Amino acid sequence: MNSRVSAITRREVVTIDEGATVEDAAKLMSSKGIGALAVTRKGVITGIVTERDILRRLVAEGRDPKETTVKDIMTSPPITVSLNTTLREAIDLMNRKRIRRLLVEEAGEIVGIFTQRDILALTRICLYCTNEVSLLAPSGDGEPLIVCGCGAIYHRSCAATVVYCLDCSSRLVEPVRVAAPEDTLAGD
Repeated sequence: MNSRVSAITRREVVTIDEGATVEDAAKLMSSKGIGALAVTRKGVITGIVTERDILRRLVAEGRDPKETTVKDIMTSPPITVSLNTTLREAIDLMNRKRIRRLLVEEAGEIVGIFTQRDILALTRICLYCTNEVSLLAPSGDGEPLIVCGCGAIYHRSCAATVVYCLDCSSRLVEPVRVAAPEDTLAGD
């Protein structure tokens, strides 16, 4: 948790102008498969609009998404952290502010977004031994990992034991054929 936010910040920040309708914002979020948009005014990020904002400030109030602008429901100013902020500090800030996303800045410019989902993705569990697998371990530290196409993660030694993914049955490693004694040079 002492790693920096920069280690997992997603650099693509999808934006929408504050004058756009909430309907346009919802369509953009849906098409991109994301839950928030950075809101701009004349090209400068001034806020953030999230699925939660749409639910609480539009749907719950019975407003029309075709008539309501993003500016009317966005959170402004957005809560931001520096690229150099530790994960521990960022998580604490998210808990204290009861938010799920932070915009990340560098030299006063928004350069990325950091979300709860990013935090959850940091640590996974080996599907075979159920021990924790840290995805932030410095390269070369810890046991090597095998990641199945379905996303399940295994320690290499566990993958060699199970051979096939417990989740989707895909082959994780090639089975090793152990030679029979009579097939060896010793013949014993």
